[in-house]
Amino acid sequence: MSGKSLGPFRLGAWLVDPNLDTISRAGETQKLEPRMMRLLTCLAHSPGAVVSQELLLTNVWAGVVVGPASVYQAISQLRRLLGDTDPEPSYIATVPRKGYRLIAPVRPQEPEPGLPPVAPQPGAARTLSRRWVWIGVLGGTALMALIGLAWMPLRRWVQTEDNGASIVVLPFVDMSVEKSDQPFCDGLTEELSNWLAQIPTLRVVARTSAFSFRGLSQDVRFIGKTLNANHVLEGSLRRSGDHLRVTVQLIDARNGYHMWSSEFDHPIEDAIKIQEEIARSVADSLEIRLTEDTAQRFAERRSVSTEAYRLYLLARHYQQDRTQASNQLAIEHYQQALAADPQFALATVGLAYATINEIYLGGRSVNDVSAIAEPLLARALSLDPRLSELYAVRAALRAEQKRTDEALADLKHAVSLNANNSWAFAVLGRLYNGQGQPRVALQYLMRALALDPQDYILHARQCLALQDLARYAQASAACRRARELQGPGQWAFVVSDWLAWTQGDLVEALRWSAAALKADPHDMDSYQRHADFLLTLGLAAEARQTYEQARAATKEEEEVNIGLAQTAFYEGGATALRTHLAATKLEESEHSRPLIQAAYFHLLLGEPSVARQLMARAMHAPDFDAIRFNGPWSARWGQSDQLILAAAELQSGDTVAAAKHLQEIADLVDRLLAAGEERNGIYALKAEVSVLRGNSEGAMQALNRAAELGWRYAWWAEREPYFVSLRARPDFRALTARVNVINDRMRSEIHPVH
Repeated sequence: MSGKSLGPFRLGAWLVDPNLDTISRAGETQKLEPRMMRLLTCLAHSPGAVVSQELLLTNVWAGVVVGPASVYQAISQLRRLLGDTDPEPSYIATVPRKGYRLIAPVRPQEPEPGLPPVAPQPGAARTLSRRWVWIGVLGGTALMALIGLAWMPLRRWVQTEDNGASIVVLPFVDMSVEKSDQPFCDGLTEELSNWLAQIPTLRVVARTSAFSFRGLSQDVRFIGKTLNANHVLEGSLRRSGDHLRVTVQLIDARNGYHMWSSEFDHPIEDAIKIQEEIARSVADSLEIRLTEDTAQRFAERRSVSTEAYRLYLLARHYQQDRTQASNQLAIEHYQQALAADPQFALATVGLAYATINEIYLGGRSVNDVSAIAEPLLARALSLDPRLSELYAVRAALRAEQKRTDEALADLKHAVSLNANNSWAFAVLGRLYNGQGQPRVALQYLMRALALDPQDYILHARQCLALQDLARYAQASAACRRARELQGPGQWAFVVSDWLAWTQGDLVEALRWSAAALKADPHDMDSYQRHADFLLTLGLAAEARQTYEQARAATKEEEEVNIGLAQTAFYEGGATALRTHLAATKLEESEHSRPLIQAAYFHLLLGEPSVARQLMARAMHAPDFDAIRFNGPWSARWGQSDQLILAAAELQSGDTVAAAKHLQEIADLVDRLLAAGEERNGIYALKAEVSVLRGNSEGAMQALNRAAELGWRYAWWAEREPYFVSLRARPDFRALTARVNVINDRMRSEIHPVH
């Protein structure tokens, strides 16, 4: 295509109309900002050719002083609009140090007559969500076909090449007469997997997925297909006195044929020898050549003490149970193993990891745990600096210490040492998600899922990353799979209610938050979300009842009083809020969260000087979280403690301080949007910052986008201090009216009008 101006044209699956600044596909129409359309047409003038940054700056940003970062951010936003978010681009390719190239086919085409573009409606995301609920009534075959369609774009990241060697080690069966050796069997199974994982050309399915088939009489071909493994190793153990007999067989999961079987009859002190013999025999059967490096890795997993190794295997079993009692047993066994062999690096790392788990399982502080774990990790590093587990465990500690960059570096080193370390890939995904980088997070999570496809937590995290990217159909499939695999936990329900919430479907969100509360009736966060959904729909009495249930179940008095303060304001305005604050005395708390929320409430009351004083106290409280103050995790939901401070400063007349804080929030929002975050909360926060900086038009654009994505907080927008200057605008009133209509309709689904 050539020429100064372009009429409507086809770009891949999209119909682009530069005259209307719209792009349309399959009934979906998006309105582009004029500069974004100029950027797209500038690339379309030279399809397939590299367009330099200099040329884009000249043609798209004429008369505006900007730099390459503006081009990068605009290209990233354009890719999101086109749905070009996969690691391998299908529309716009980056040519390093040269520019950008439009790689999708471009051809002229007039719009079809009689079919004007349809503007996206605020309820569109809700309709999609309800559609997935309706799919649940279909027959099993049709449902699986639809799930498969949603999953297809991701499967290429999960599956490995057919000719790559892969194996799953199923839990060994305790054949001893007393049936008392299952913990030892489990430890032996897991560590055998770890030995095989040292072979760099062999993909080894992780423990969670392997152990999901314990006790199930499934055909090995089904197991192999489910876990995407082409070999299955089965085994049993029989102990008689101080003697072990381990029987194993290797099966080709593609056809069910037995490839090799053997018995290993040794004294119990030769457990290490048995594992190495099995690992070498498997490699021989798969015709995998073991290098000197692999032999060295095997040697690094040994202990000079057979008793130390036996205790280590038992510790591994107990550690996997993830309960406070079992974790204490793991700690005791690791300590005993190290007493038998102080040079045993694996046991040293294991003890450090079990100690770190005490933060959540035993309620110990990060400082207390660090004092024990740091010397252990330093000791392990001096014993064996090539252990992948060492860096993964140290990363877990660094993450708890809020030293995220160091944690990421350790995790990347861990997977470079062992590409089968699914746990390290999983934590990389979690940390990058927390950092507001969903594209990068998704890539690591898919690597983890390739190794551990039956781990429901990984599917739940995948759902979270996908909803961050507004890829809702795929997110729904991932959340559904997480719920199918979830045991007695609640996290799949939590992420499911986040998915519905971010699409604006509060009826569905209430369903999943109720399921989360049923699974864990002591979780304050679930009570808060459930009450928030109810209050947003105008069901204040039900929200109040939810908080009272939380008071009885959690004893979290301050958190309950924060929620009831919002409810009081909703029910009775400033008078009710003042009465509640006087009764609960949130301002007298020694904790940062109640003080920050109290500052927000005083903004609602029109008392910015009091709000500033409370924010200052909160920021000096011992438990103040500087990362949360202006962090990506809160921002994705539209929340920013720093915004409360900035608004208080602005209303107090301190425009210099306010401008500094607003700029910091704006920079964070821009970074998150460039990284692919596409939640309604991000755009709502962008709107609040924009209006406080005097950019009313930018604020309305962002707020409209938030509503399209599922933003439902119209009642608060009409009363909070952020949008005061917009309330006289007809477009603001029209927007909040549309959102209120949607909320009224959802409320009627919960409380039908008779």
